[in-house]
Amino acid sequence: MNINEEYDVEILRENNEGDGVASVNGFIVFVKGALKNEKVKIKIDEVNKNYAVGSIIEIKEKSINRRIPICPYFYDCGGCNLMHMDYNSQLEFKKNKIESIFKKICNMHIKLSSINSYNIQNYRNKVVFKVENDKIGFYKKRTNEIIDINECIITDKKINEVLLKFRGFIKENVNHKIKNVMIRICSDELMISIDNLNNEYKEKFIELFNYVSSIYINNELVHGVESLNQKLNGLVFDVSPKSFFQVNPVTAEKLYNKALSFVSDSDTIVDLYSGTGTITMLLAKKARKVIGIEVVKEAVEDAKNNMLLNHIDNIEFICDKVENKIDTLKETNIDTLIMDPPRGGSDKKTLKSLLEIEPKKIIYISCNPITLARDINVLREKYDIKDVSAFDMFPNTYHVECVCLLELR
Repeated sequence: MNINEEYDVEILRENNEGDGVASVNGFIVFVKGALKNEKVKIKIDEVNKNYAVGSIIEIKEKSINRRIPICPYFYDCGGCNLMHMDYNSQLEFKKNKIESIFKKICNMHIKLSSINSYNIQNYRNKVVFKVENDKIGFYKKRTNEIIDINECIITDKKINEVLLKFRGFIKENVNHKIKNVMIRICSDELMISIDNLNNEYKEKFIELFNYVSSIYINNELVHGVESLNQKLNGLVFDVSPKSFFQVNPVTAEKLYNKALSFVSDSDTIVDLYSGTGTITMLLAKKARKVIGIEVVKEAVEDAKNNMLLNHIDNIEFICDKVENKIDTLKETNIDTLIMDPPRGGSDKKTLKSLLEIEPKKIIYISCNPITLARDINVLREKYDIKDVSAFDMFPNTYHVECVCLLELR
C-alpha cells in the first residue's frame, strides 16, 4: 500500500475516536468522516507499519446516520470528530463505546440507559486558538498546519465575536508575533490572554479590546481584573488565565449533581485529584471535614482562594502527588472518597492503597472510559459497581465523561 493510492472500501465499524475502520487486503485503514456500513472511495494519505490513514473521495452508499456537518471546517479541522453523525447517533456511539470498553477490559456487561445531554452547540466557555501571520484557528488533524476559521460552532457566541475582531487585528498588523490566544467567558465577562505581542501594537490591542474584562500579555495583566467569577451550584469560583475549569459549565453542573446524589452526610470525605476545588467545595456541606489532594501548586492556591471566597472553613487542601499522600489516610475513617484523575487514570499504588483503606463508597469521575474501566477492574476486588452514568460534556467530539459509584462489599 502506498500514499495516493485509491481503493473502494466498506466501513466495518467506527473506532473509539469516531474514525471509520476499513480493511484493504487485511490491512487496517482509518478513514475520517466515514460511518459504519458505508461504501466509500478513499485515497491513502499516510501509511504506517500496522495501519494506514485515508480520506474520502466519494461516498457511494451513505449511512442513514449521516448528516451534513454544521461546521464548514469539519473535514479539515482536528477539533470535532463526530459532526458528520446525527446527534442521536453520536449519543448511541458513545454509549456503545463505554459498554464495549467495560466488556473488553472488565469482562462485564454494563447497561447505560442513555447519555445525559444538555447543550449541543456554543457550549465551550474557553478556547485556545493557534495564530500564524494572518491565520487563526486550530491545527489540521495529524499536522501543525493551521486551519483558518471565522467561527467555532461549539464555542460561545461572544468568544466567536472576539475571534472575528482578533482576525481583523492580525490581518492589519502582520508583525504582531502572536502564536497563541486564549479567550474565556465566565458569567458573560470575557478574558483574553496572548503569549506574545510586538510592543508597538500593545496600546492599539488594548484599545481595540477595552470592552473585555481582563487582558493578559505574556502572563502579565495589562487591562482590567485579574480573574473572572464563574458561578456553579450556588458557589462562586475565581478563574484566572491558567485556572482549570470545566469548559461546559451547564453539563458540568449536572454531572456534579449526579456525583453529589451518591453522597450522604458524613464525618470525613476525601477528594483525590481535587484540582481547583470545585467538587471539594460542593462536598463541604455534606461532611464535617473534607480533604482535597492535588499536585498542581497553582490549582491548590486557586482552591484555597475559592474556599475563602465562599466562606468555607472545613476543607484541608494538600499539595502533593496523590500516590505520595494516600497512605496518610489509612487511619482515617472515610465514608466517601471521590476521585477525578487526569486522562491517564490513577496509578497502581493509589489503587492498592484504596483497597487497604476501604472507603465505604468510591465515586470515580472520568473523562477516559478506557482508564476508568482499567482502574475499576482493580477495585472490583473489594467493590461492586452500583451505578455508571455518562454525560456528553463535549458534543460533536468522541469525548465523554462518566460518573461511577462503587460500594464496599
